Amino acid sequence: MKPEVREYLNDATLRRRSVEDLEKMLPDGDAELDNWISEIVGDSDQVGFMLLVMAALIRERPVDARHLVGGIKLIGVPAYVPPIALRMRGDMPKYMLEGIGNTALYNLAHALALLSVQVWCEDHRGGVYPDQLLPAARAFGRRDSESPDTAEGHAYLLEIARRTNDASLLGIVRQHYPKATEAQWNKVVVEAHKVAEARIAQSRGPILDLVPEAPLEPINKIITVRRAVARIGRNDPCHCGSGKKYKNCHYAQDQQRLQQSSDVAGVTQSELRENVERHLTFERLEKMAAAEISSLDPLEIPRSLLTEYFVRLSLVDLDRAAKYLEKLGYADDLEDSWFFTMWAAVRAGRKDIGEFVLKLRPGHTEDQLRLSQRLLIARDDPARTIELVEEAARNALKKDDPEELTDIAYSVAFSKYSALGVLLYRGALPLARPESAKIQYEQLQLIRDRLNLEPDDPVHEIIEARLLEAGEEASAALREAEEKWDAKRREARALKEQLDQVQKDLARLERSLRESAASAPGKAESDEVVRTLRQKVKNLQADLKEKHDETNELQRQLEAEQAKVDALRESAQRATAANTTEAEPDHEEELLLPQVTEETHPLRLIEFPPRFHDRLSEFPHHVARAAMIMLGRLAGGDSAAFSGAKRLKSRPNFVRQRIGIDFRLLFRLLPDRIQVIDLIPRQDFERRIKSLP
Repeated sequence: MKPEVREYLNDATLRRRSVEDLEKMLPDGDAELDNWISEIVGDSDQVGFMLLVMAALIRERPVDARHLVGGIKLIGVPAYVPPIALRMRGDMPKYMLEGIGNTALYNLAHALALLSVQVWCEDHRGGVYPDQLLPAARAFGRRDSESPDTAEGHAYLLEIARRTNDASLLGIVRQHYPKATEAQWNKVVVEAHKVAEARIAQSRGPILDLVPEAPLEPINKIITVRRAVARIGRNDPCHCGSGKKYKNCHYAQDQQRLQQSSDVAGVTQSELRENVERHLTFERLEKMAAAEISSLDPLEIPRSLLTEYFVRLSLVDLDRAAKYLEKLGYADDLEDSWFFTMWAAVRAGRKDIGEFVLKLRPGHTEDQLRLSQRLLIARDDPARTIELVEEAARNALKKDDPEELTDIAYSVAFSKYSALGVLLYRGALPLARPESAKIQYEQLQLIRDRLNLEPDDPVHEIIEARLLEAGEEASAALREAEEKWDAKRREARALKEQLDQVQKDLARLERSLRESAASAPGKAESDEVVRTLRQKVKNLQADLKEKHDETNELQRQLEAEQAKVDALRESAQRATAANTTEAEPDHEEELLLPQVTEETHPLRLIEFPPRFHDRLSEFPHHVARAAMIMLGRLAGGDSAAFSGAKRLKSRPNFVRQRIGIDFRLLFRLLPDRIQVIDLIPRQDFERRIKSLP
């Protein structure tokens, strides 16, 4: 690249005038222009990449889509992604998907990149999409984000689902709106289409219209500006030590410096850009875009921040992370940085990175690696891969540790043999702890997405059953903790009442003794009574303190059990919701009366309808089991079992209770018995109640 062009890009800001100026500096040859873009990508120059590419596209010069592999992370303004991508030459979908697979993007930029691929395929391939598009969109849709642009990102995913007719992607996005009614959800879908159509139309218009007149930062950031010059009174002595008044010395110069103040006190924006590493903090690192992270010099970064730095760098630029580890040289405080880089290599299937990073750690041999890392190194050796899996399986069976079984499944799933990993997960997840199974199932879904399979795996029914069972056990433990806590509170209250009474007796006796102080008879006897009462007060106070301590400990246990129950309930809900591929109507609450809480419930007999046993056999075993457990608790008068039980508006003598997330139990609650009506899937609820007598 010409020195004058490089100098211009170093000082340029993202605005229309910069694009127009650069347009006039472009080389005549397409090959030289291509080299310029490659150089900019290699330097991770975010502003330079956007300016150079847009200037080339405005002149209708060819820009090869292969630059997206390293360049997508340099498009710092999400709105620029579609207009740039849709105008590139070559196999844009291939390079875009490779690019977003190699880095971490802001949610909005990621969603627009996926939408760009879909639109490009409609324009150039008649709607034939790469196999990786929908799996990548589903994986992205599973992200649980609270960033301000999440809703807009969902709009683009919904548009992809609509255009590709992908019910799985639609269901995944639906999970982010759990409280929306069907009418509200339909409105979301309609508005999403409008937002996406407007964005696509804007992207097809002139690129220059998207670039603002005033300078624009690549990524919008809200920062607190700190003064680049200390506050000094105009008539105070100048800070330079000249002895002159400040207004007659450096005042005018400092005013210019103040215009370039940054978020670091005493430092201008240009000074900060020249040496970002010196002023790097954890908060600044968290806000950095992918291009900014890649451009940092690891030798200048404080050692205390290197782990956090490599966590992010390995996600946005794995090749650079490996290169920078070599540049630093391995040390004990870089063990975590080394581990995260190796972890990212496993997830990306980069054997070359794995082998390279392993050599950087002196004395660390292959047999000291985790199984997932060893499988990466043995990626091209099927026989060695089988040996490693067999060895790990033997060790896991000897230890009988479910966590090691799921680790084997995880390792194989992220190896070259992903389909085998899915089958191993099916064998391991039913044995894992419920909370661990939930997390591992999310990993399984990622693998299914990669294999372009439906996200719903049959093992989720077993996981849900385990969660329901664990929830019942946790609820029983919670009830036991509540009973112990109530008993201890009653004991403490009784002690407090006894202590209050003894203190009153003692005060009354002492007052009586003071009034008859002149009377000698009985004094010794009265003193003995006072001493006895005072000792009793001390004993009661000690007992009361002990009871309070025990009550507080039980309170902590109760809170822990409650947290465990809440977590299991949430896990059960997510386990079911994560596998719902179609949005379902949600008018159920509109058909129910508000719940009326009763403090006590009598014992009741259970009256089953004819052939109810056959009816239960139509449902999965864990659902039938949960229904029978619920009926037993209701009949036994367990007040906790009535939580969520509501009467129907149309027929108040009928009651509905949830069985898990997807099933409903209908019954009549009579004074002496529970009359079971039916067990039904949730989607049949509205239709079934219309047929009630």
